[in-house]
Amino acid sequence: MTTRGMLEPEMETIATFLVKSIEISKRIQEKSGKKLVDFVPAVEQDEEVKQLASEVSAFAKQYSIPGV
Repeated sequence: MTTRGMLEPEMETIATFLVKSIEISKRIQEKSGKKLVDFVPAVEQDEEVKQLASEVSAFAKQYSIPGV
């Protein structure tokens, strides 16, 4: 991440994304159960997952990939 120009504040943002993804996953698992066959479709349909994915994508686009 440092090769993309990220510093400590960006690491905190990434950690926030990770914590949020765990919280969403726990919520979904409580509803869908522990079987992966039930969990995956629930994740794919969840609006909060889609919102988080959009936020992560917007964040990542701010930093170029070296060599690309």
